[in-house]
Amino acid sequence: MTSSKPKKTSRVRKTTKNSKKNNPVTMPVLPKTPPSFKNKVVDKKALKNLVSWAYKTHGTAITSAMADNLKDLGFKYATQAAVSISVDDLKVPEAKQDLIGQAEEQISATEECYRLGEITEVERHTKVIDTWTETNERLVDAVKNNFNQNDPLNSVWMMANSGARGNMSQVRQLVGMRGLMANPQGEIIDLPIRTNFREGLTVTEYVISSYGARKGLVDTALRTADSGYLTRRLVDVAQDVIVREEDCGTELSIVVEAEDGKFGARLLGRLTAEDIFDAEENIVVSQNTAIDPSLSEEIEKASINKVKIRSPLTCEANRSVCRRCYGWALAHNHLVDLGEAVGIIAAQSIGEPGTQLTMRTFHTGGVSTAESGVVRSRISGKVEFSSKAKVRGYRTPHGVEAKQAEVDFTLKIVPQSNNSGKAQKIEVSSGSLLFVDDGEEINSDITVAQITAGAVKKSVEKATKDVICDLAGQVRYDKVIQPKEVTDRQGNITLKAQRLGRLWVLAGDVYNLPPNARPVISSGKNVDEGTVLAEASQSSEFGGQVRLRESIGDSREVQIVTTSMSLTNFKLIEESTHSGQIYNLESSDGTSYRLNISPGSKINSGEVIADLTDERFRTKTGGLIKYAPGLSVKKARSSKNGFEVSQGGTLLWIPQETHEINKDISLLMIEDMKWIEAGTEVVKDIFSQTSGIVTVTQKNDILREITVRNGNFYECDDEEVLNRFTEEGNLVNPGEKILDGVDNTEILFVQKLETSKCRGLLLRTVEEFTIPDQAELPQLSHVKQEKGPHLGLKAIQRLTYKDGELIKSVEGVELLRTHLSIESFDATPQMTIDVESIKDDKDESINRLNLVILESILVRRDTVSDASHGSTHTELQVNNNQLVKAGDVIATTQILCKEKGLVQLPNVVDDEPIRRLIVEREQDKIKVKISDKAVVKVGDRVVDGDPITKTVKSTSCGEIEEISNSSVTLRLGRPYMVSPDSVLHVKDGDLVLRGDGLALLVFERQKTGDIVQGLPRIEELLEARRPRDSATLCKKSGIVQIKKGNDEESVSLSVIEKDDLVNEYQLLIGKNIMVSDGQQVTGGESLTDGPINPHELLDCYFNDLKDQKPLIDAARESISKLQRSMVSEVQNVYKSQGVAIDDKHIEVIVRQMTSKVRIEDAGDTTLLPGELIELRQVEDTNQAMAITGGAPAEFTPVLLGITKASLNTDSFISAASFQETTRVLTEAAIEGKSDWLRGLKENVIIGRLIPAGTGFSGFVEELSSEAGPHPDILAEESGGYRRAQNLRPDYTVDMPQSPAVSSTAILDDPSDEDLETTRNRHGIDPSSSNFAAFARPNAENQFSEDQLPDPAALEGLQEEGLLSDE
Repeated sequence: MTSSKPKKTSRVRKTTKNSKKNNPVTMPVLPKTPPSFKNKVVDKKALKNLVSWAYKTHGTAITSAMADNLKDLGFKYATQAAVSISVDDLKVPEAKQDLIGQAEEQISATEECYRLGEITEVERHTKVIDTWTETNERLVDAVKNNFNQNDPLNSVWMMANSGARGNMSQVRQLVGMRGLMANPQGEIIDLPIRTNFREGLTVTEYVISSYGARKGLVDTALRTADSGYLTRRLVDVAQDVIVREEDCGTELSIVVEAEDGKFGARLLGRLTAEDIFDAEENIVVSQNTAIDPSLSEEIEKASINKVKIRSPLTCEANRSVCRRCYGWALAHNHLVDLGEAVGIIAAQSIGEPGTQLTMRTFHTGGVSTAESGVVRSRISGKVEFSSKAKVRGYRTPHGVEAKQAEVDFTLKIVPQSNNSGKAQKIEVSSGSLLFVDDGEEINSDITVAQITAGAVKKSVEKATKDVICDLAGQVRYDKVIQPKEVTDRQGNITLKAQRLGRLWVLAGDVYNLPPNARPVISSGKNVDEGTVLAEASQSSEFGGQVRLRESIGDSREVQIVTTSMSLTNFKLIEESTHSGQIYNLESSDGTSYRLNISPGSKINSGEVIADLTDERFRTKTGGLIKYAPGLSVKKARSSKNGFEVSQGGTLLWIPQETHEINKDISLLMIEDMKWIEAGTEVVKDIFSQTSGIVTVTQKNDILREITVRNGNFYECDDEEVLNRFTEEGNLVNPGEKILDGVDNTEILFVQKLETSKCRGLLLRTVEEFTIPDQAELPQLSHVKQEKGPHLGLKAIQRLTYKDGELIKSVEGVELLRTHLSIESFDATPQMTIDVESIKDDKDESINRLNLVILESILVRRDTVSDASHGSTHTELQVNNNQLVKAGDVIATTQILCKEKGLVQLPNVVDDEPIRRLIVEREQDKIKVKISDKAVVKVGDRVVDGDPITKTVKSTSCGEIEEISNSSVTLRLGRPYMVSPDSVLHVKDGDLVLRGDGLALLVFERQKTGDIVQGLPRIEELLEARRPRDSATLCKKSGIVQIKKGNDEESVSLSVIEKDDLVNEYQLLIGKNIMVSDGQQVTGGESLTDGPINPHELLDCYFNDLKDQKPLIDAARESISKLQRSMVSEVQNVYKSQGVAIDDKHIEVIVRQMTSKVRIEDAGDTTLLPGELIELRQVEDTNQAMAITGGAPAEFTPVLLGITKASLNTDSFISAASFQETTRVLTEAAIEGKSDWLRGLKENVIIGRLIPAGTGFSGFVEELSSEAGPHPDILAEESGGYRRAQNLRPDYTVDMPQSPAVSSTAILDDPSDEDLETTRNRHGIDPSSSNFAAFARPNAENQFSEDQLPDPAALEGLQEEGLLSDE
């Protein structure tokens, strides 16, 4: 607790001796009354009050002694009682069964309403949830009564009741019922847990229960972090708010209004801003008095409803608050001390409950009914509305039709003549619901109205729910729905209901038609079982020869051969190897192709089917490949298939053998650059295959590879000769001179070799391979057909390697491959070619390869009917081997009717195919016998209980089809209620099957009442977030004008402002208007419902006021209005959770959020447009402008969220230590900012004493008088330096003093003796040059020019309030 020591010795009092006289603070004396005798059960609350009373009347010492005694007492009796919980202590109240029974009755009634289409799915859900919530609450009461009456000393009850452990909601789960749970998405499951933990949960209940429980645990973990971060931001924004003044002398104040004549704790510890008079003009409380509980009661007794009090919101102290505006420090209920860091206390007071709030997750089911008072009639009589009453139709969330009051009025229930008694009056506030009509006669104990207390701002969210169809049939809309097409931003068209109405599904047997089926029967025909309803046919695309296959599964394949090609000049020969079957194609001249595919497989066009096995182009080893001029290849897309030869020529091949080794160098058995014979062992176990010069590649003592190059080596030192050749090698044509004494008769490949031992040329022989222009393909066959695709074979030569490629290999490689590929022209890409093996016509022993293109058609089997399909019957229209033309029908499928009835086809647009049809059967109708005249006509739709004649009521829902004298025929149906704005998935007349989605209901629902609601909401307020779908606010005062458009939906709303300006507001669809025609509104009032955007609210207030008042007053007043609304919003969230926070804490934070204005136009001032600056600063600047006659700056007030406000503080050290460090520091450096170290954080960061508590500058005078002269000043050796006032004693600013400045700027002025002793201590001669250090500045010591301060610096210090103005 801060400073709870006796007030006598408080240092602060000394500091402010003088200020006290001119402005006395009257502190009420607390009565030192002895405690009154109490004889009752003391629970947690009574204990709290007792301790609090002791503290207030007798101070700390006595209270702590008493608390100690209470503790001992508690432990003593707790030990003796040894209270424990056993299973038998959990007593389930008798009333539980009845309560649950009642709830189930209500719910079945609701289900019935839903079945009759009287309420929507959403309303049903809400009603079920509310019923269970209410039951749960009643059960809690039953539990309380049961314990109270039958077993008040039950240990469970004692614990919960005394507040020792546990609470009612936990006891409820132990012995009442566990209640409704939410699923992980936070939606409430409408299946409640009816049992409690004493009775035990069923399996289903257990699973649902763990759902909700898990959510609670996860929430707790996450919210703790959120809450901590919130506290951090709050501390950061308010850390520099310190009580720095006694009284700021402001005349502004805020008004606190009583709630129901009571102020509660809202006035406690506040100072009155003016004298308060009662009705007889007697002073109840004088100005500047702190209000204590007794004064608060006196004010209430004098029935004063409004009190003006001082508040941090209106305090005019610069960058701080003063004692009078802050009031009591709640730690000790006395006026706050100077130097108290109230900002941090405020931040922690708001942030800390956040953590508590989080832990307390509880759900209220959907909308809890507690918030609005239900009024029942006490007498029977006639209802009368007062003359000014205005009501409009309204549908409650439970689907009950009611009226909503648009204005406040009085409703009377007047007893009828025979019944004497007083009339019952009910005050109806606007927005309340009325369940009776004007002039209606009612009985007693009937729900008349639901009164809303003020504008209850519930947080709602938009949610959707699907309506699923329960029976197959045809959709019909009620006329009232008025569906309209809405195009959204993406251009999708959706159908939306505009009004509340029913969507009917009339029963019938719906058939799904397969694709390409068309009905063969017209609408309105009667059909019997087995009648063909629709037919689907399957036809051939290209025509050809039919092959019928065996049937597999439930379908039969029909193949149509469109093209076939037999390779008659090849024999197909099959070999068996260990790896499977290999097929070869052999031609008559002996060339053999290896087949890449096996018969029975499918291939695509362009695939290679066979390779020519050709030994001519195979080498013995690896080597280097070169294309001779003339040989050209097509650029292949990928080199994996090689390069296709476009023109033949010569391929040159220089063999060379490469061994990859990767072993240790020690295994090498030959020398580098030596000639070796074929068969030499080069490395252990590796032998060379050819003769030639050997080259060894090594790296880090690892043998990488060994190359053997054939050829002859000639030593040569002639630079000129050597320079003609490279190490990579050059080709030399026959007859070209290479070296003397070497005559070349063939192409050679010459490489230059240089080693440490010798230099010379390596002449290597070149092998030549001749490549033909075209592959030799005996008899290329080609098949052409009139209709359908063509087939052909094509031979392609592909080179495996590119020009200049070095193939590192020991084994030989194939340089050229010849491929056979298949080509089909103008074939569709999805056509595959089948490969078959067939016997030769003439010689059965020879197999040939056959390629065919097949068109495959799957023909359905006959199916038996099921729920959505009729039975089908399929007939083939072709025989095996028959030739068909393109477009011929191969098979037809008929869809047969299941039962007799009447066929209806759906309405289709243009030539849209029909995918469903409906048969209305006998069982879809019902006949109602009638004796008198029917009151309904054909086409009417009725539900259970609707009259058909005066005496007969309908027993089911449906549409009336015919009326005869003796009976009425109903076609059964099922109504679904849809609410306005619902998205309709089906059109009028569409056919639906069971389980299809009919519509998507859009509704607003209360967000589940977790405190999850709390933290994000607090954050939203304090960060001043812009809400989605915010309300439309009135920009300037005026009179509302509402015009209805041509249809009932479109409404135009405008406000007629003064000077008859009409301001029209664009209303978003789905927004409810909150004002009525002709109503007077002021700027900032909500015209439609929805959350309020605080930024917009501030703008509206300001724009409205600046026409009527000077700019600065308009800004003050608009900020003040916004501040009040924000304080109350934040309080509402905490109050709803039962957390009490004193208003002044919230006010301190809100003050920090609203302290700045944005400069719009700088006028003649030095401010910048767009700059954020304190209102006060602008005010001073503008006053200076008024004196000099310059144009003042124009500005608008701004609201900053706490994060933004923290980053916008004057102190860059504080801002940088909060967030975005780099940006803040960079900006500060560029702008050359200075930090005056006013707040706590800046000082902590650079390690100084914080300017609060004893470090507060007001204490410095006292410190100096206690501690004597300050060593810093007296021990200063250099000339003429003094410390500026208002800096901490441990922090020195060097500033030369001149006689021009009076001595007010000096702290702790030393006496002459002090100066003398110090001089002596330092051995200073009074005549010496640095005598100035210990002289009085106003002594006759003249200082030299360079010691005088810069006048600009002094001005700066004066502005900052560090030097007095003298």
